[in-house]
Amino acid sequence: MRKSKALFYTAAVVGLMAITTAAQAQNEQSTPDTQAGLGEIIVTATKRNENLQEVPVAITAITTEQLTKQGVFSTTDLNNSIPNLQVSSAYGETQPNFTVRGIGVGTEYNSNAASPVGVYVDEVYQSFRASHGQQLYDLEQVEVVRGPQGTLFGRNTTGGAINFITRKPRLTGSNGHATIGYGSFNRVSALGAIEVTPVEDKLGIRIAGSYVNSDPYVKNIQPVGLIKSNPNVPNNVAFGDQNAGISPGGHESWGLRGQIRFVPTETIDINFKAYVAQSVGGQDSPQNHGPSLTDDTIRLADSAFGFFYTPLASTLFGNGRDLTRFLPPAYSAKGRGLSAREIEGNSIGTAETKTFGAVLNAKFELSDSVNLTSITGFDRTRNGLLPRIDCDGTPYNVCSIGYASLSKSFNQDIRIDFSTDRFKAIAGVYYGWDKIVTNNTPDFYGFLSDVNAAIGNPKNYFNPAGLGREAGMVTALKAKQDYTQERKSMAIYGEASYELTDSVKFTAGLRYTKDKFAYLDALTTFFDDTGAPRLYTVSNYAPGGVFQKYFIGDSAALDASIKSLNRRDGSNALTGRAILDWKVNDDVLLYASYSRGYRGGTYNGLAFQSAAQVYFVEPEKVDAFEVGMKSRFFDNRLQFNASVFHYKYAGQQQQLLDPSSVTFLINLDGKLTGLDAELIFAVTDDIRLNAGFGYLDSSFNNGSCPTAPINGTPPQVGNCISTGGGKIDVGGNPFPYASKASGNIGVDWDVAKTESGTFTVHADTSYTGRYYYDVFGSYDYVGPQGSSVLSGRGPLGEGQNPYWLINGRISYTTESFTIAGFVKNLTDKLYYPNAINVEGSYGSDYRIRAAPRTFGVELSAKF
Repeated sequence: MRKSKALFYTAAVVGLMAITTAAQAQNEQSTPDTQAGLGEIIVTATKRNENLQEVPVAITAITTEQLTKQGVFSTTDLNNSIPNLQVSSAYGETQPNFTVRGIGVGTEYNSNAASPVGVYVDEVYQSFRASHGQQLYDLEQVEVVRGPQGTLFGRNTTGGAINFITRKPRLTGSNGHATIGYGSFNRVSALGAIEVTPVEDKLGIRIAGSYVNSDPYVKNIQPVGLIKSNPNVPNNVAFGDQNAGISPGGHESWGLRGQIRFVPTETIDINFKAYVAQSVGGQDSPQNHGPSLTDDTIRLADSAFGFFYTPLASTLFGNGRDLTRFLPPAYSAKGRGLSAREIEGNSIGTAETKTFGAVLNAKFELSDSVNLTSITGFDRTRNGLLPRIDCDGTPYNVCSIGYASLSKSFNQDIRIDFSTDRFKAIAGVYYGWDKIVTNNTPDFYGFLSDVNAAIGNPKNYFNPAGLGREAGMVTALKAKQDYTQERKSMAIYGEASYELTDSVKFTAGLRYTKDKFAYLDALTTFFDDTGAPRLYTVSNYAPGGVFQKYFIGDSAALDASIKSLNRRDGSNALTGRAILDWKVNDDVLLYASYSRGYRGGTYNGLAFQSAAQVYFVEPEKVDAFEVGMKSRFFDNRLQFNASVFHYKYAGQQQQLLDPSSVTFLINLDGKLTGLDAELIFAVTDDIRLNAGFGYLDSSFNNGSCPTAPINGTPPQVGNCISTGGGKIDVGGNPFPYASKASGNIGVDWDVAKTESGTFTVHADTSYTGRYYYDVFGSYDYVGPQGSSVLSGRGPLGEGQNPYWLINGRISYTTESFTIAGFVKNLTDKLYYPNAINVEGSYGSDYRIRAAPRTFGVELSAKF
């Protein structure tokens, strides 16, 4: 392994040296006086406006013109343009999960957890993932900074940072633009902006907005009304609740943003922004899966169904009786003739997000060499998934869950920037506060309500999962989980760079972060079928200092002395980076860097089974080593940027989804080696090519499992995890969503130019290699008797197979108007960008279908 990595590094460095030598030779043979070809791209990754090619950091910047040509409607479309970036979501276009160089949220769906890829809008940190995709309109550009950004960006950037930069008032004249579109699934879109300048060079106002409405692309064929009934159940009792007939996959979203820019003097620049946005979308439903890849039949009376069957079996077959006839019948989506884009769901939740906030950005030029910047941001987001979402993929009420949260955040960054000819420095302080109030409502195995009614148990009979009684029929798990999480983060940071020679520069920076965490008012209550509270599982009830489940009798009232659970924790970290860069000539920059990143700790947000599950998850840290180059050849017509990197991870936060540990968030150690490269080539004045390639070799560290049982919380020792099927060492498994190879190629061709306009063709294709959805990888674990240790029988154990996507756009542009037609996913590829394994619990794979082939037209005007 070490030998192969050494060869990889050697080959990569030799390749960079060879390119550098070629660049020097080309530079000597040509006269780079012309500015034709590629223009200069200005980025803000160093908290200054600098030329992309002069910043020794791996950055991709996509301008608004490129976003339009490439048909980037949502954050998920960025997959097609940036190497080693994957974007997935279980909750629609406006709630993306970003994975950069194999580092992302993985299978985490806790609303309180922070992404390891920091998302910023106009330099303001977006604390919660629910609103990460709600401001993708009227943008100046999008910057994706790869690698840990522990100095200038700070916490929660172990994977990198993504900065969405909106258009600001330009303080001259009036301008605007408007676009309307129509496409497949009755997708209607409209976006636009208008800018006025009441006082030239002093005061400008810009208002922008967007609207999108699209029908679902997955059809729920389950009719409105009672869910399928079982003829073996007396009185034709229905298995489940009323079906609303909602189909998943569609959405409606809108956003409005206003900005006022005031420049009273040449040394003061103040920009105030306020925004509001809302997104409503039908939540996708899982796909069924049975005992093998070829059989999707779910048999609730089968002992292979899952962990819940064990307590159920003793009552189903007790005293010489067989009550399995009262269970819902076997179900097969294929047997029902359903396509991959059809479901029979009994509860399709609606994911709704409402956000509003404000940002004040003030810049003061204190002297020719000193600038002061203050950035203040406030955000409030209400997010919910209601009514409950179907999480079993059958028409029966087996699994459903609802989510609701209210979050608030405040961020303040103040920094001072000092620059001379050879020396530059930034120093600043940061304060961040956020709070989320959460209410989750899991409802598992609701069909048992009808089974209990059929055998004569009273409605207030209560025995959830067989935990409450030694004998007797089990009942459903109906719960309400409440908690509040509050975080405070304080940091002081500084970075300086010095030109050692005219071509060599050294940069070093440090950041000290202190975080405080509080998990407050945590209380989980279970209810019987009458809706009466019957059980606390998360509370402050701790007889003898040991947290226990607290049951009450069939008719007893809840004990008023039982209160909510409160926890407080904290952490701190020293992060930073060091970079040495060498400007070989005017066209080539080489650099080598070391950086350390930090992701703040969190709490196990889905802890509703016991108070012991409410624990603090330690921060994750990463040490990153990188060698890269930035170059332009052929008189500024070809740009080639590449980097080679190696990460050492300590305590990477990952979610466990084995049935016995479905609510556990753990820390794992791992390593990652990779490469990303980008090329832009202005072949002629009319043809422009762009390409990207990414390679990743990631794995969790190997370890060994102890012979003794693992009884702690969380259920792990190092990288050994205790599961329902036994102990498993996940060492050697790749990181979730870390595709080994990915790439993209695109072309823009101005086919014909006339006096009135230009006819342009854009086409792009992207490749994504195989990746797995969670830490168990391919689920290839065998027990002592040769049986499968984990339930990963379905497609989730295969991961997502490699796939290609093809997109295209044709347009005709005049000075004032553009008319365009586009196609996305031309070959109608069916793939699953997001998935969760719930086979062991509900017999299905929760896999989110990507959008199918879509067509559309757009009409744009600018003035």
